[in-house]
Amino acid sequence: MKKVFLILVFTCFLGWFYFSSSNKIEGSGLKTEKLIDTVTFSLKKGDVLVRPNFDWLPGSYQINAGRMFGHAAIVTEDVSGKSVDEVLAKASIIEAVVFDQKTRSFIFDKKEQVRETKAIISFGSRFKGIRYRLRINLTDQQTEDLLQFLKNQLDGRYSVFTVKKFVDPNSEKQITRRNSNWHCASIVWQAFYQAKGVDIDENKGFVVYPSDIIASKYFDLPGGRTRF
Repeated sequence: MKKVFLILVFTCFLGWFYFSSSNKIEGSGLKTEKLIDTVTFSLKKGDVLVRPNFDWLPGSYQINAGRMFGHAAIVTEDVSGKSVDEVLAKASIIEAVVFDQKTRSFIFDKKEQVRETKAIISFGSRFKGIRYRLRINLTDQQTEDLLQFLKNQLDGRYSVFTVKKFVDPNSEKQITRRNSNWHCASIVWQAFYQAKGVDIDENKGFVVYPSDIIASKYFDLPGGRTRF
């Protein structure tokens, strides 16, 4: 009886997970600038670095060449250089992660699952051509609020079941680090909602994927969406 109950609960969850997100949408028409290797590269505080996920995931926006569950993170400092690798090696990001691309192993220490680290670890040259830099207009105060929110989450944990939390961005209420569980896309989404009050999930579903963030209309501006 217990096994039957667990199967029913799991089946209901899968049904909710599927139908809570909107239908897939083809992303080939996105306004995207492709980086030319010979030009300098730069990152700013608040930039989003993203790799698209598999497009067969339920409710995900379709982005070409997505891999696995993709990844998303936010840049914490201004960096520029003569090459992408140089900039990524110097720039720091805050990310929620359960698999380390450097060691090629899972991260079981829950204190290390929401971390600040170098961008090149999760967005190195092995992902060339399917990396995106997303940039939105932020005031200095919004940038600081965004980064402060992220730093408050550094002892959080990774959870694939995280959904968006529509906390009033104009109130003093904050999502505390002691009860926060995140996956890579949800922490990025929440940071922008907290700091700027915008929903950067193009599908507007309960579940947000990296590809949904790539497709967001908020990045449809010059320099707002660059593939490199």
